[in-house]
Amino acid sequence: MQPLIDLFGIKDFIPHGYCLSWSPVLLWLHVISDLVITIAYYSIPLTLVYFIRQRKDFPYPWLVALFAGFIVACGTTHLLSAITVWIPLYWLDGWVKGFTAIISLASAVLMLWLIPRALSLPSAAQLQAEILQRKSAEAALLENEHKLSTILDNVEAFIYIKDCNYRYQYVNQPVLRLLGKTAEDIIGKSDDVLFDEATTLKLRENDRRVIELGERIAYENKYTLKDKAVTRTYLSIKQPLRHEDGSIYGLCGISTDIDERKQMETKLRDSEALSVSILNSLTSHLAVLDAQGVIIAINNAWRKFAQENGGGDMLGFNYLAACKNAFNQPDGDEAGSAYAGIAAVLKGELASFHLEYPCHSPTQQRWFEMTVLPLQGSHRGAVVKHLNITGRKRAGWVLNQLKAMIDISLDGFWIVDLSGKLLQVNEAYAKISGYSIDELVNMHVDQLEALENPEQIQAHIAKVIVQGYDQFETRHRHKDGHLIDVEISAAFLPEFQQLCLFCRDITERKQMENELKASEAKFRSIIEVSPVPIALNDDQMNITFLNPAFVQTFGYTLDDIPTLADWWPKAYPDPNYRLQVKAIWQTTLEKAKKEKTDFPPLELVIRCKDNRFKTVLASAAAIQPNFAGEHLIILYDITRHKQIEAKLNAIFNASVEGFITVDMSDTIVSANAAVETIFGYKPEELIGCGIDKLMPTSSKENHEGYLAVEVKSGCQIQEVECLHKNGSVVPVDQTIAEYSIDDAHYFTYIVRDVSLRKTREQQDKERLNQLAHVTRLGLMGEMASGIAHEVNQPLSAISSYTQVSLNLLNTENPDLIKLAEILHKTQQQALRAGGIIHRMRDFVKSQSKHSLTTDINTLINNAVSLCNAELKHKGIKLAFEPGNDLPPIYVDPIHIEQVIINLIRNSADALETLSAKQHRHINIRSRLALNKTIQVSIKDNGPGIDKDQQQKILMPFYTTKTDGMGMGLSISRSLLEAHGGSLYFESEPGHGSTFYFTLPTREKSAKS
Repeated sequence: MQPLIDLFGIKDFIPHGYCLSWSPVLLWLHVISDLVITIAYYSIPLTLVYFIRQRKDFPYPWLVALFAGFIVACGTTHLLSAITVWIPLYWLDGWVKGFTAIISLASAVLMLWLIPRALSLPSAAQLQAEILQRKSAEAALLENEHKLSTILDNVEAFIYIKDCNYRYQYVNQPVLRLLGKTAEDIIGKSDDVLFDEATTLKLRENDRRVIELGERIAYENKYTLKDKAVTRTYLSIKQPLRHEDGSIYGLCGISTDIDERKQMETKLRDSEALSVSILNSLTSHLAVLDAQGVIIAINNAWRKFAQENGGGDMLGFNYLAACKNAFNQPDGDEAGSAYAGIAAVLKGELASFHLEYPCHSPTQQRWFEMTVLPLQGSHRGAVVKHLNITGRKRAGWVLNQLKAMIDISLDGFWIVDLSGKLLQVNEAYAKISGYSIDELVNMHVDQLEALENPEQIQAHIAKVIVQGYDQFETRHRHKDGHLIDVEISAAFLPEFQQLCLFCRDITERKQMENELKASEAKFRSIIEVSPVPIALNDDQMNITFLNPAFVQTFGYTLDDIPTLADWWPKAYPDPNYRLQVKAIWQTTLEKAKKEKTDFPPLELVIRCKDNRFKTVLASAAAIQPNFAGEHLIILYDITRHKQIEAKLNAIFNASVEGFITVDMSDTIVSANAAVETIFGYKPEELIGCGIDKLMPTSSKENHEGYLAVEVKSGCQIQEVECLHKNGSVVPVDQTIAEYSIDDAHYFTYIVRDVSLRKTREQQDKERLNQLAHVTRLGLMGEMASGIAHEVNQPLSAISSYTQVSLNLLNTENPDLIKLAEILHKTQQQALRAGGIIHRMRDFVKSQSKHSLTTDINTLINNAVSLCNAELKHKGIKLAFEPGNDLPPIYVDPIHIEQVIINLIRNSADALETLSAKQHRHINIRSRLALNKTIQVSIKDNGPGIDKDQQQKILMPFYTTKTDGMGMGLSISRSLLEAHGGSLYFESEPGHGSTFYFTLPTREKSAKS
């Protein structure tokens, strides 16, 4: 334990229990609370360790470890708080708190770094919703392939497909209309042909994420068309297209113009015409076989196809033999099927035969459909027709791609008949409405429509049939009953006599619009009633708004300063100052933009309209990000504060008290002029020096123990000794104030030279000692007869015991045992007389003893022993009730005995006025008071003190005795106050008086 005491300097401190006055309830409240907090803190890291072990995929285990360390450190500080109640391990406690501060600061900084990254991670609910949306959309888009391909050319969205080289492979009609180009102008081209450079770079980066990383992305961006130089904002969704093996061969995207809705023009008829033209452009390859399978006739398409593939016209060639020869080729299965089917038709076993098969060349992939029909007439044979279905195959792929596009659409989709019955619904609308797809199919529009009645709905359908297209906003009923704001784009499909509709949920957009309007109104009302001057200026340097506080403070209106160009010369008439303000303002604004920080306040002096000048703190806030667009200028009027600051500085420098400010390293940072008077140093000589230049190390260490209490109380005065420039000691009264400026901590020492006061106090103390000595001599004179009687008793006893001893010695056989007993009694009486004389000598010494630690009950007994004779002579009975286990006091014993004797004799004098028949009592009691002081009470049953005398009884030279001087109580009070105590009394006329005095319970070490 001793090495630990030496290591941490425990012997220089006292346990914290002294601060709690060792109150058991308070002490154990602190200890138990700290221990419970410690246990709680220590249990938290165990829970975190369990969490990390269970969740090994947690992305930030180091943060949990750091946080666990921080919690353990916090718990240790509470554990040490409990220990320091008994063991003053303040150095260890300080080091642990320092470590806790470092690790807590690190935790806070890392949390600031982590939170934005954690918030950017998608939630499990978002990912799950996206997966469910994909699966549902894929299932919905398996229906009606031809309708979907026709519809996509009539949707409002722009739909396109790109290959892995970012070149367009497909675009829908809205894209062609938007760009004003044909499909041949776009297919095979990249974005740089259609858009400007900035837009191309954005598109290329997003396409790279989809194709190279396989991401499905949704984003908003602004695109600029290269030829038309038109910029619009689009919401785009892109998803990779994959082969069956999972490899990516391109992407499909849907972009929706969200600047304004364009009318959806139906192209169903044109699309069907296009499909017919594509089919008509494919000519069938026809050949006529005889009963043996020999080709006896072909058409030009067959001949042309054969020539292009390096063969002859194949007339006279056995087609069945050709099929048989292909059995072992890569497409042998299809060749075998063709052989069997043709043979069956030739034999009459089948009325017809159909087969699709691949026919690939080194340069292209092709698919054909074979149709075999029996030859009509008298000759048995067959007609073989080969139809190139490569386009149909590819169209099937395109249709699948179109289904995928609809599948990833965020908009709801309907197919509705002319009566308003829902025939087909996608998963997106099911999510919007809350119904399932099965519930929605066969529902009527009026079951969902909330604003239009059935007649209005039919009228609206008729309008769409006539116009071909319509776009409008309405409200639908959710399954749970609440209303949904939706935007409808409807198109008429004349070939199917049906309507296709896209429904977009705009509930959030409507809410945002309403909130924006409310927010703007609230913002306007706030700045209107704000007591702080506020102005708004736009990016054209026009001042657009001045609130009433601005006009009232500076006098300018919008008519006076419509622009910043009008403001500068009026507010800053001095050209040099105006240029300086402009330069500082522009530099600060650019820095805020670059660093993306707030605009720091600037202190400026502005001329008002009435030519008065005001000092303000000017700050700017951005209405839009990066200080673009409109600025909010805030001008705090600090003129009054600056005036007060100037007055305080004048008071500061004129004060007779020294003000010395130090930082956390005890380096002096400022001092006022009074410091030179007190210490001899000029303020500039002290700045940059340590406080120990004025405060010796011993005094500094002595006051550091009180620093925390002083700073908290703000008013506790401590007397310390400082050093003058000439080396002399300067006693000063000192208080300490603590404050922070911009996170920097400072202490201000306020000192007052008390050299003159200390000299006067010493002179007063010497006078008080002399006066007390004179008073004690007076007391001894007054008590002389009683003391003489007290001394005479042991002397008479000694004389009697001596005579008896002589008589015993004169006998023939003296009784030595009895003689020894008598001599012992004689010795006791001699010691008694000597003790009385010794106490009298000590009591009347001109100089009292030095203060020492003693027991109050001992001092009371000593004083009573000097008064006993007088009390007995006056017939007064004195009772003493000593308090048990009273703590010691640090006092001058003679002074306190003098106070007690004085109070006892005053009570005795008061009791002399009672009649002889009345009992006379004095009761002395000592006890520990509630404020941890010793209280002594001296009570008598005398006549008491009159009301008019009670106000004067403690004043010097006031006495109720005919022969008194009026100094006893005054001197007693001065002696008690010199020891940190007090004197007071209670008296009721006719019922006696009680005088009380208190003394602090402190040891010598504490007092020194």
